[in-house]
Amino acid sequence: MSRNTIEMFFDFLTSKTGLFLKKPLVHELAETIDGLASMGEANLLRTSGGLLPALPGMNGPINAKRIEEMQMLLQTFENALVVRGPNGEVQSQRRNANGASLAESRARLDAMISIFRELSSHLGDERLRRNSGPLLEELQSVAQLVAVEVLEIRGSRAVRSLLKVGS
Repeated sequence: MSRNTIEMFFDFLTSKTGLFLKKPLVHELAETIDGLASMGEANLLRTSGGLLPALPGMNGPINAKRIEEMQMLLQTFENALVVRGPNGEVQSQRRNANGASLAESRARLDAMISIFRELSSHLGDERLRRNSGPLLEELQSVAQLVAVEVLEIRGSRAVRSLLKVGS
């Protein structure tokens, strides 16, 4: 059920009807990527004990709510990949470091492998490649727009820090 919902959501986003969501999606992704990069930079600076200097544009604001929402989104995708037994539960009680049972982790891995196999079989089919062309172009467009916006965010922060101008 979850996998179908996610597929319908992507179909909507890539249709002309969902085009109005592209700009906010790009903005949200760019800000989230900037926040994740800033978290990584803060961790790097903290663990290096000041050995590595902060470069202009680093250590931007981190929106904890957005990071939490991104984690929930990733968890939703992860849960969509879980294959449950007839009683709805996975039998193993052993847990890994993330709290997921080992059987759940194995089920997710198997589901991801089946998705990659399905994807590779589709890539080999000329008709399907032609039909998925618009989707791939749209994904490429979103990725390019996100990259540009991340560079704009970090670049403007770097210029402000070099010129010592407030935000």
